[in-house]
Amino acid sequence: MRMYNRLVTAFAAVAALATVATVQAQQDVRVVARVPFEFAVGDANLPRDTYRLSRVNGHPEMLLLRSERNGAFVRAFEMRISRDDAPPSLVFHRYGDQYFLREIRWDGTSRLDLPLTKAERAAAERRADGAAQAMKTVIVAAER
Repeated sequence: MRMYNRLVTAFAAVAALATVATVQAQQDVRVVARVPFEFAVGDANLPRDTYRLSRVNGHPEMLLLRSERNGAFVRAFEMRISRDDAPPSLVFHRYGDQYFLREIRWDGTSRLDLPLTKAERAAAERRADGAAQAMKTVIVAAER
């Protein structure tokens, strides 16, 4: 019975920590964007929806994208850029009807780059005539 109580206590502690980490990550919403198409980010496929983007406290390389029903964690690499007054935005690469989130422009001094995935590489190479498919850049405006 003691082992069972310890197991239940340990499980409850892990669940509480996971909840606290999620709440902390949600506190720092930096960008809100309405994405009008389905897209891939990391290994996740997300539907069109309004997403809130925030960094995970204590893990600046981790990014949380969440909507009311869906979400994903993804690793991003911050790049410092020269100061500009461009509004926040999400930058997607489009191959045919597939969209891949590749960059998030936070503010006038930084952007977050997302790594090229195997799925995007495959989408770029896939085409009926064997030629590489052209990539188009799609920018979705966001709010702070």
